[in-house]
Amino acid sequence: MLKKLVEFIKNNHPNSNIDDYLDAKYIQLNDAQLKQIAQALHNSELKSKPASSCNSERFIFHFGKTIILVQKDSSDSAAIYQAELAWETDFLAIHSTRNKGKGFYFIAFEFDDDYKISLKKTDKILEDQVRNDEQNQAVIDKAMPVLKGFMQAISD
Repeated sequence: MLKKLVEFIKNNHPNSNIDDYLDAKYIQLNDAQLKQIAQALHNSELKSKPASSCNSERFIFHFGKTIILVQKDSSDSAAIYQAELAWETDFLAIHSTRNKGKGFYFIAFEFDDDYKISLKKTDKILEDQVRNDEQNQAVIDKAMPVLKGFMQAISD
């Protein structure tokens, strides 16, 4: 899926942050690993740690049909990490590859030390693509516990 995402970005958003994806460490979790994280969160086996305790500078977190590029924030904001969720969808990418395959829907966000999320604007929008902040927030709210659990599991 990462290969399809990179190709999609190259074809549809050539002036975008493709190098961020190519330079990041890639981590893909299977269903059993996701279930293990969910159970550890549910049973309070993972100790709650602030986002800043995660020592990874940049990584791609892949589970199911979701890829999240996570990068340490280098600005002066309260955000600890900047993130971009790419969700594989069934809509056709008109400007994408000739085979008119699946496309990707992007949601940009950042989060602070307590994993509090703030949505950000993204330039990765296809022509006539409808954006809805409430739906975007709902997607992030579903993905964030898994990302948080993973980050806490790999933290010092």
